Amino acid sequence: MKKIRTFLCATFIVFLNIINAHATGLSTYNITDTGKTDATLFTPGVIPGVTNRTAAPAFSPDGKSVYFGQSADKKDITIMASYFKNGKWSEPVVAPFSGNFHNLEPAFSPNGKYLVFASSRPKIAGGPTLEGNWGGQTYPGRGGNLWKVELTKKGWGVPELLPKTINQNSSIFSPAVTADGSVYFMLPDTSGRFHIRRSQFKNGKFETPVRPSFSVDKYGDVDPAVAPDESFLIFSSGRPPALPHTADLFIVFRTAAGWSEPLDLRHAISDKVFGVEARLSPDLKTLYFSNQHNAAGITVDTDQYTWQVDISKVLKEHGL
Repeated sequence: MKKIRTFLCATFIVFLNIINAHATGLSTYNITDTGKTDATLFTPGVIPGVTNRTAAPAFSPDGKSVYFGQSADKKDITIMASYFKNGKWSEPVVAPFSGNFHNLEPAFSPNGKYLVFASSRPKIAGGPTLEGNWGGQTYPGRGGNLWKVELTKKGWGVPELLPKTINQNSSIFSPAVTADGSVYFMLPDTSGRFHIRRSQFKNGKFETPVRPSFSVDKYGDVDPAVAPDESFLIFSSGRPPALPHTADLFIVFRTAAGWSEPLDLRHAISDKVFGVEARLSPDLKTLYFSNQHNAAGITVDTDQYTWQVDISKVLKEHGL
């Protein structure tokens, strides 16, 4: 069985269905009330003027700005920026480092000095856009490499391509940055399934990426969201107990022996907590994620909604 990365309307690259071979979308199981902490819609809703196709909000450490992926035409994806002023979020504008090509999945460094994001832009000016390859299929112009852009006193600088140690092929996505500058990300293996990797940043360079212990061959694991000190990490996977053709969100905790066994947040928090593109609030107490269920609990295949849920109880139960 293969894990594939699907597009909304065949082209909207940001979102993953963590599913087995021949499946094409998230399941339409009913949302039920578990009596536990409930998830609420973040976009569209909290941020005005957005479409029904958003994902992966990256908040600045002070919580006053957020960058996220959005599709306005169901074809292209752009990184947008919104700012918290006078008690509310502003209407989003295109981030200055985004613009052309597919730009997605921004991730702030914990110190707020730079962002890492995925893009299909050419590696060199004037070159071809990146071609994606996963799940036994080729996606012209829909590939991805990771880029870094620094925030200066004058604003955002010019994006720089991360080294080949990380950008090993043209299908690198979903960065997450730790306090020491190490980077988690995902890339497909020879089976076509995406798996998470971690590259340690040491002595000014990135070391050979390794797969964390919770990553297993049989099922894909994608979209890492990690605490700055790596005390816990959240990711998506189609592994059990996820329902068929569904991506559940799992959390693992750092222990003296390494990573703990994954805990399924759909069971630990609410049936509404499932999907992809996990992101954390600056205080680490809120999880953001995306799926195709709207506020009424109805699946809309052409849309992608971003949800938020309090995870502080789960963290407290594990000593955080």
